Amino acid sequence: MAKTFLLIAFYTVSILFLVASACGKSNGLTLPLIHPNSPDSPLFLGNLPYEERIRRLVHQSNALTLYNSKIVRPQIKVQSVNYIVRTGIGTFNTRPPHKEYYLEMDSGSSLPWMQCEGCTKCFRQIPQPFPKSSSKSFRPVLLHGARVFYNMVYADNTYTSGFLAKETFYFTSKNWKIEKVENITFGCGLNNSMEYGFDKNNKIAGIMGLGWGPNNFVDQIGSQSDGKFSYCLPVMNFQTASRRIKSYLRFGKDIPIPKRAGTLGITGLYKIKNKPVYYLNLEGISLNGKRLDLSSEVFGLRGNGNSGGCTIDSGMGYSRIVKPAYDVLLLELDNRFSRNNNLKRYPANPLELELCYEREKPEGFKNLPNITFHFRGARANLALKPEGSFEVIDKKSSKRSREYFCLAMLPDNKKTSIGAHQQTNHRIIYDTKGKQLSFYPENCMKNS
Repeated sequence: MAKTFLLIAFYTVSILFLVASACGKSNGLTLPLIHPNSPDSPLFLGNLPYEERIRRLVHQSNALTLYNSKIVRPQIKVQSVNYIVRTGIGTFNTRPPHKEYYLEMDSGSSLPWMQCEGCTKCFRQIPQPFPKSSSKSFRPVLLHGARVFYNMVYADNTYTSGFLAKETFYFTSKNWKIEKVENITFGCGLNNSMEYGFDKNNKIAGIMGLGWGPNNFVDQIGSQSDGKFSYCLPVMNFQTASRRIKSYLRFGKDIPIPKRAGTLGITGLYKIKNKPVYYLNLEGISLNGKRLDLSSEVFGLRGNGNSGGCTIDSGMGYSRIVKPAYDVLLLELDNRFSRNNNLKRYPANPLELELCYEREKPEGFKNLPNITFHFRGARANLALKPEGSFEVIDKKSSKRSREYFCLAMLPDNKKTSIGAHQQTNHRIIYDTKGKQLSFYPENCMKNS
């Protein structure tokens, strides 16, 4: 939810929906996704201990709550946890004929945008902001002869504003083929403040918006996406951190179908008011197959849709569970673990997560329970193995080796959000035309 959207305003009498034209393959598109902890990522911090990576995920997931609660807190510089897409943009007298930039993949906002030259408020980035004046294919979007301006404020209090333009984008597909997509409408950011701008070596130039709304990337490549996009996020834990794991953002007919139809869960995708985030109907939670004593109303929308509900967000590290449901889950887990004499509640809260236990004998993810989210619909049960619900840390010293584990979810006072960690090892498929979310288990470590 790092980039979950709060406000988008176009300073014109109408909102434009401008469809791009695609060259080359017209029945699908596959783009490599870069995990922020991958050695291939521009955000990679090779010497960062795994415990610190977890704490940064917690800080990032908490940033929204601290901002929305209006509680005055010290500013925490958080690292983005969004997956990243590399793109070429523009037409220049160079080889290759475009400039390369990194954009965050964000299912919680709609407009693709990047920082442009001439910005009056700029965040740090390498290379320099996009040199729009030198690109032969750059064209501002005009309405009645005037530029169309945009303004976006995100839920973590970052923002961008500028004007809409059209450009040619280039993507390196799975087979290293260059896919050229012309006339993509994007925001040319001139007044921008983003959290990754604190890093003097930052290489993130903007955002690829995939959420509901005009000019989102999915709709703009309609001939290739048919309104569908998908990803399969690999588990990143103490055993797999910093490995080069291939993952892909797939569109249209490039999205695989499950080998066994019985494993496919389907639930509705909902648009609430003009929000670009994807809402789901969450009805309950199970622990090791036993349904928790929760009314589905605890996950419902409140205040005429202004609060409550459940969203799915690839930009949030750990899921946030609305507090009444989170408290019940925490109590059930605590009762279960407290009966084990080999476990001791870890009071120091080492990872800044709520529920942690220490054990003398390292067991990894063995003997930890499964947690399932039950959505409305046919077989719509998102069953999480322990790797998708917990974090495990192996602590070794000269005297002894010990291990502790923590529930990798956080409480929220307003709503529930299914974050990236809880989506791992599942194929997640968004059908924005059919307004459905499909998912099924998949080993996302295998070139997914």
